[in-house]
Amino acid sequence: MTLALPPIMCVVSTVCVGQPVQSPSPNQIQHFGFSIVDAGHDDPHDDEVRLEYVDEVAGFSTFADLAPYFATEDISPRIDAMTQRGLKVFLHAQGLLFDHVIDADSPTGVRYVLRADAADRFSTFVQINALDQHQDDLVAIYLADEPAWNRLDDEELRLGASIVESELPDVPIAVIEAAPAIGELKIPESVDWVGFDRYAVGDPSTDPQWQQDLQSLIDRRTREDQRVIIVMETQWIPEYTKLGYDQSIMGAIATNTLKAAQACPHAIAIVGYSWPGGLDRPEQLGARQLPPDVQSVYRQIGRRIKQFSRH
Repeated sequence: MTLALPPIMCVVSTVCVGQPVQSPSPNQIQHFGFSIVDAGHDDPHDDEVRLEYVDEVAGFSTFADLAPYFATEDISPRIDAMTQRGLKVFLHAQGLLFDHVIDADSPTGVRYVLRADAADRFSTFVQINALDQHQDDLVAIYLADEPAWNRLDDEELRLGASIVESELPDVPIAVIEAAPAIGELKIPESVDWVGFDRYAVGDPSTDPQWQQDLQSLIDRRTREDQRVIIVMETQWIPEYTKLGYDQSIMGAIATNTLKAAQACPHAIAIVGYSWPGGLDRPEQLGARQLPPDVQSVYRQIGRRIKQFSRH
């Protein structure tokens, strides 16, 4: 999930970082976790080479993402490492199903395309990892990141979802779109969870544009039972400092995002973008670099959701 918009921080509601977080409603928000936990990314802001961060988030997450890139990749040990820590796997399938080509007309400069061998690649991957026998270990299959923003053809998105559904019918399929492209997104009926990302928003629970984006996404659902993923901004970029906001404000933003999720009857999961830093550019910080008071809010939110998810 990339930064889709220029950083224009909205007014943050008066929620103190140390203020207790209201408990999520039982049987509504069932999942909480962060992106780029096990995606082969080395955070440039520490002194070690590290490609996964499962142990850092396990105590306050219900899931962690895992990104394979090759059809013959054996991820069984990585799945076991998560399940042994009480986590389910948010499995990124994009690298298995889709390729990208340079496209100057795309907002990102690239366009996603469905691989000609996508069905064979995904089937091979499922067989090697016996995923059909371990569907309960997967919280969802992440089909594609910002597909309309990256100019993925609607039919190719639908076909990709059908491939996943045919192999793993009991696992929810998820898509997250960039806010400016919500109006272009055609959600396949086989997709179960949908979300959007809009960053640099101080209080999603009151921000008019964020609320409009949420309603637009809900209106574009193709099934009444399709649930909503709420994206929580847990990154920090230098522009925020230039605008006069220090990193401590991210605790209030997390609390405000939880409030927005609690107010949405369709919400099922909150995913923080992201845990490590440096994914989009070297100076970008992730949640693991933010102040202890901010991380305390993440832990409080995650532990309460984790508590309810066990009921």
